[in-house]
Amino acid sequence: DVYKRQAFNMMNWDRPQDSDVAFFPGVGWCPAARHNDAVAKAQAWGADVIMFNGGDHVCPFDILIKMIARLEEGWDMVHAMPPSRGVVGYDGTPFKAISYKMATNSAPPIENAVLNMPKGASEIISYDDEPQQSHISGTGNVMMKAEIFEGLEKPYFTEFVKQDGRYGRWCVMDSNFVYKCTVLSGAKMFCDTSIKLIHLDAFGIDETYSERFKDKTGQLDWSPAKDLRKFAWPQI
Repeated sequence: DVYKRQAFNMMNWDRPQDSDVAFFPGVGWCPAARHNDAVAKAQAWGADVIMFNGGDHVCPFDILIKMIARLEEGWDMVHAMPPSRGVVGYDGTPFKAISYKMATNSAPPIENAVLNMPKGASEIISYDDEPQQSHISGTGNVMMKAEIFEGLEKPYFTEFVKQDGRYGRWCVMDSNFVYKCTVLSGAKMFCDTSIKLIHLDAFGIDETYSERFKDKTGQLDWSPAKDLRKFAWPQI
């Protein structure tokens, strides 16, 4: 039931003036397939702007208006950063919100960037930083001009499977897509750190949780959902 909160949140979003808004659920066997399906539905509807919003995100009601204003300023894409749902491996910070920008004089653009990014090629952006240009993010909360897709090869989103005999997924299909848009195709993306999101888990996680749970720093195998399961089912 916790995810009903996201549905009711979207019902109450402010609509931009002189704009039609439609919502399309993606369908498919994996996240990449669901993203591709949702994009196809938006394109068939004739969307000028396409936004991805995760089913576990609660947003400020004026998020559409804020993001469209950034596009009208000349940006091609804009994204807000949801807090992570656990401890971030980058520096061991719990619930950290992350976006990346390419470092000056970094390595040349590469395919499958998030899995193959050379050390030092990117710099981290966090909640405390000023709004600025970024190059890599997830698609949990991204708005972009629909015309960007015209310059991309299909499928737009692809999964990356671990060759470990179990065929698990690397969770990079969204960040690789964004890298493809920004670095490989030249779209300018704005990271709006002023937009604060709630990431739903066992409880709603906001930007204050990194400080509140700083005692969990470095515990990469910890998450609130794991703690809740241990409380509900001690035998696990």
